[in-house]
Amino acid sequence: MDRIQLVEELLSASRKSAIAQMGFWERPREYAPGDTLYMREAHFIVAVGLEGHPTMSEMARRLNVTQGAVTQTATRLENKGYVVRAKDPKDRRQTTVALTEKGKKLCAEHVRYDQSQYRQVSQWLGDFSDEDLALFIRYEQNKRAMFTTHE
Repeated sequence: MDRIQLVEELLSASRKSAIAQMGFWERPREYAPGDTLYMREAHFIVAVGLEGHPTMSEMARRLNVTQGAVTQTATRLENKGYVVRAKDPKDRRQTTVALTEKGKKLCAEHVRYDQSQYRQVSQWLGDFSDEDLALFIRYEQNKRAMFTTHE
């Protein structure tokens, strides 16, 4: 197999993985009886943090999404009772977001869930060295740059 064919196979495998990962992010899950959240909503809660009061702009940067996406997610989570938004007392033009007690409980649970998943993935990747994993990270960073800076 020549290099071009290898690159084609690599990008095809990568695309299939991205599709699978997006399906994972977009599948609703029941976190409590009758309380369904999407993975991106759970990660929004984790990004706010147990003690945080980030601005909506900061949340957009943390999650690498648009301000509009952050607003939509915050609205859904506020309606579900996980977050509250308020005007920043230091700068009334800014809106901050904080977790409710319900949000803090889910945040702690989800952090534990993520840690168990990282341990499981580490086992799945047991055949790869730390250097291999660093190479995968570099590949993913380069691929993201290729798709976001080149047209």
